[in-house]
Amino acid sequence: MKKLLTVLVTLLMVVSIFAAEKPFTLGPNVSYTGSFSFSLIATEDGVDVSGSLTVDSASLAVSPTSDTQLGATFGLSYTAPLGGVTLSLKSITFSTPYFGTYYSVGKQFVNDYFTGRVYNADGSVKDWNADFKTDYEDSVKFTFPAVAGLELYITDNATEITGTPAYTNWFSDMLLAKYTLSPFTLVGGMYVQGGYYTLGLNAKGSVDLGIIKPSIDVFAGMKDASSASPVTVYGVSVSGSLSPITGLTLSPAFKYTDNLKELVYRSSNIKDGQYVQAGVTYTTTFAPVTLTAKTTPKYNFATSAFTLPLNELSAEVAVAPVTFFVTTTNTDLLDSSESFTLYTEADYTNPMISVMAAAEWEDITEFATYTIQLSCSANVLPALTVAGDYRMEPTQSGYDARFTYVLAENVKLTGFYGTLAADDYGNYTVISPLTWNVALTYSAKF
Repeated sequence: MKKLLTVLVTLLMVVSIFAAEKPFTLGPNVSYTGSFSFSLIATEDGVDVSGSLTVDSASLAVSPTSDTQLGATFGLSYTAPLGGVTLSLKSITFSTPYFGTYYSVGKQFVNDYFTGRVYNADGSVKDWNADFKTDYEDSVKFTFPAVAGLELYITDNATEITGTPAYTNWFSDMLLAKYTLSPFTLVGGMYVQGGYYTLGLNAKGSVDLGIIKPSIDVFAGMKDASSASPVTVYGVSVSGSLSPITGLTLSPAFKYTDNLKELVYRSSNIKDGQYVQAGVTYTTTFAPVTLTAKTTPKYNFATSAFTLPLNELSAEVAVAPVTFFVTTTNTDLLDSSESFTLYTEADYTNPMISVMAAAEWEDITEFATYTIQLSCSANVLPALTVAGDYRMEPTQSGYDARFTYVLAENVKLTGFYGTLAADDYGNYTVISPLTWNVALTYSAKF
């Protein structure tokens, strides 16, 4: 207990340092941003105390004695509260009348076909492509005042490749060139992976045709998968949207690719496909009712198959403070084996309380495919919010009760008891073993 209290007091001392915005300065030439968090959590397994300090950036401005402009960015890390601090280089920038340079000890994103990332469902970045993350480390970007829009990138391979073919002995990194030629951005380059090269060029942009402004994404390249059988890689994607009349939106799309899967470092949104698609969405409102219908008829060249999905057929009735919503979908209306889904939801909201009740069926002809979700939240006091959820599935059910009490700015006390865990979107829908916790947390940015 004495050790626990010592750590707790130390962390609270550090909290007090960061309690105000920019509580201290390191001099006029230093700027920094970051965050601090502290938590004291009690669970069925005991009491746990933790604290973290993250410095996102710290920069030092240098006044050069020549016309070369210089700057550097450093990262800070610490081993324990009030323990040793380590200063590490993150980047260096400088420029001359002939070129500018940005060097980073980390990776730089240039293009989804080369310096790949993994994206979440909402489009946010989750991580780097696993192979790119492992194979490469620091990188450098060059810009040229004489050629506006041109950028050159060299990303260093974490392990220099030696062997055959002979060129891998002197070039085992990724070299990219990026050039903006309105309305397109061009990115081309090459890298060596597995002993053989991959090279390619991507053009991406949009063209304003008046009634429609299609987005165009074209890639052409080659991968020398073996010394005797190079593989051609290409892809064309065109998509757009137009509204010829009020409420009607047409979203045509065309995609034809081959062997994009051969690009080792591609992002998660770079996928092969060979199809033409015509999205149709119609929405109309007769207050308080809003009706929406959406379908995306699609012809797949690879399988010579035509599908007609019902993406949404819904109705929403909004009579404040109550909203009713119902929607049905079907993967393919032309396939008799595909079923209609049904989702219904009712919401009640006012400044003091909100209640949601939802029920859905994977197959409206099979009652046993149901899922029921009940959620409520109430502002009991200005600083106190209580909430709870109940979920029923055909073979199991779950529940939870929660509270949040705001003690002060950035400091809150929370509690949880139940068998529903939060999903990736923060909704309590995942049925799990019974657990409980009470937590005192502090978080702030500086």
